[in-house]
Amino acid sequence: MKKLILVLVALLAVSVSYGQDMKIFKAEELMEEGSKASPADEEKFKEAVSILKECIANPKTKKLALAYHVLGEVNARIVNAEIEKMKVGKCDSALFIKSTDDAIEAFLKSNEIDQTPDSKGKVKIKYLDKFENSSLVKYSGNKERIKGMLQYYGYCANFKNQQKDQDGALEYFKKTMDLPKSAVFTPEESAKILKKDKKYYNRIGYYTAMLYFGKKDWDNVLKYVDFAIKDSSSLRDGYVMKMEAFLEKGDTAKWIETVKNAIHDMPNNVANCQNLLKYYDDHKMAKEAMDMADELVQKSPENKVSWYTRGCVFMNTLKKYPEAREAFKKALSIDKDFYFAQFNMGCTYVNELMSIKDNLVQDRTNVKKYNEDMAKARGYYRKALPYFENTLVLAPSKVALWGYNLQTVYYNLQDGEKKDEMVKKEADMKKVIDGQLTSEEFIANYNIKETPVE
Repeated sequence: MKKLILVLVALLAVSVSYGQDMKIFKAEELMEEGSKASPADEEKFKEAVSILKECIANPKTKKLALAYHVLGEVNARIVNAEIEKMKVGKCDSALFIKSTDDAIEAFLKSNEIDQTPDSKGKVKIKYLDKFENSSLVKYSGNKERIKGMLQYYGYCANFKNQQKDQDGALEYFKKTMDLPKSAVFTPEESAKILKKDKKYYNRIGYYTAMLYFGKKDWDNVLKYVDFAIKDSSSLRDGYVMKMEAFLEKGDTAKWIETVKNAIHDMPNNVANCQNLLKYYDDHKMAKEAMDMADELVQKSPENKVSWYTRGCVFMNTLKKYPEAREAFKKALSIDKDFYFAQFNMGCTYVNELMSIKDNLVQDRTNVKKYNEDMAKARGYYRKALPYFENTLVLAPSKVALWGYNLQTVYYNLQDGEKKDEMVKKEADMKKVIDGQLTSEEFIANYNIKETPVE
């Protein structure tokens, strides 16, 4: 009798578990009925979700991985129904967001349970790629369902952004970036997804980094900012964020490395090399500055900014002006219209003159030597003049860059046949600096053209 009771108890337990599992298939039927209706029958979907949640909450349910998968499938159908409504401008964004979350979380949970070892320590995966011995054989596995929804979080982020909810947008941008790396995919599959849709993920990574940058969350900026750097449209912003993050974290070595990479990747951006050079000059690191310049030239010999940087080190840090000119000439051979190099070529002559001025005779009573030294000084200004005027022609709006230098040159060349012209040019250049005359008017008045230089 006791044995019979035990058998009946066991049969009852099996019956209860079987009954719970049968509810899963009932939910599946409701889902199918809801999907076949046009438009989709949302009440059927809601009923299916309710049944599945009841099954999941019941400890007697054996096919838990299956229950979660069907729950994910029902929510995915709800999302698809909202996408159809989106086409006619009637999408319920709140429902879309909730159902997307519920669907993906359910598929991930199904995958987690599916790959959990049983009481004997064995793993029997059923729902990752396809279904075995299940009425759901016509459905894709957890991996394929998540793969099909990879960009849905992007829609959620967009909805949050439209609602002016930046924290919400950030949450879903982050989910978008993290989903390809979830446990349902192997590392190789994750890499393939990110590579296949790299433009999309680079853009989302940029948005994610930008929002974390606004929060001054430097660790998360660094987690996502390289996606921005990989996209040419956000390359500059990406480097700005990365450099700022390393500075805020006090990691000078990483900041220097990042600036070097920025110089390599942005051959038209002079600000990066200027920032790096300022750092070296402020810290009296002449050797490091020269080593950096050599490294840049070796790494990017066809990058004009590499040679420009080398020229700046020779001119400003080492005070070796002939070597600086050689570097600037190399930069101009790559881009003759590189006005920063044109300007600094002029500066090498003026700066070299300043370095020897104490050796020049200032005593006018020593007529012969005084005249010789003044002629020598004017020689430097004459050599500088075409480079400064080229800068004026190439960058007429950059008055702060070339204005004072040109005025100084015109002042110091008021001799000989061109004395009257230089007097007028100096007066008019002062008007340009004071905003009384435009640089374009100055150029036209004196018919200044770009001069080919050696």
